[in-house]
Amino acid sequence: MENLQNQRRSKRLPLSIPVQVYGRTPDNRPFRDVTTTNAVSAHGGLLALAPRVKRGQTVLLVNTFTQEERECRVVYVKPQFKGKNKVALEFGDKTKGDFWHVYNPIPVVVHRLHDAAD
Repeated sequence: MENLQNQRRSKRLPLSIPVQVYGRTPDNRPFRDVTTTNAVSAHGGLLALAPRVKRGQTVLLVNTFTQEERECRVVYVKPQFKGKNKVALEFGDKTKGDFWHVYNPIPVVVHRLHDAAD
């Protein structure tokens, strides 16, 4: 795991963001899991997922705050406790912007007050 951390393309932020994950289990059963992220990055996220998934498969991730959808690839699966797996997802199309809205926050417009004497 340490080697993976050294290869990170973007910083992980430890944020809990509500998401829905849609996909199919390895035995082809459809699922929808409502969960939260453990960490996010510009390239994906880490979360606990109840349905079984396997590395390399594609799932649909929905940001519950914004209702934005992003197709993702499962890049890491580790069994955890309480029947959930620790799953890392990587965005399929990284050109669609900041899915989490934490790397490029909406800019704050500062209005300049003009002196009445001008």
